[in-house]
Amino acid sequence: MQAFIVIQQHAWSNDHGFGIGYSSDLEKFDKRETAISHGFEVAGCDDFNIGVIDDGRLISLDWMEKPVGNGKGVSVEKLQIIAEEIGMEAS
Repeated sequence: MQAFIVIQQHAWSNDHGFGIGYSSDLEKFDKRETAISHGFEVAGCDDFNIGVIDDGRLISLDWMEKPVGNGKGVSVEKLQIIAEEIGMEAS
């Protein structure tokens, strides 16, 4: 059964470089719409993503209903990086 979580991105920079970090409260929702509502609450705007979880693993990073990245979704390698940063496993 799929579940949905809110994932926020944070830009960072320091003397050694810059990048994007990811965080989540890992609160799981059984409906995408409920996760989206939660995202508006925690972010205060539409600057968040929806993570799709299946069998306890992150399988997709979406913006609202649409997968992020070139219309085909985020690569498996990138999903693994995001999952590790938020404390989950990726598919």
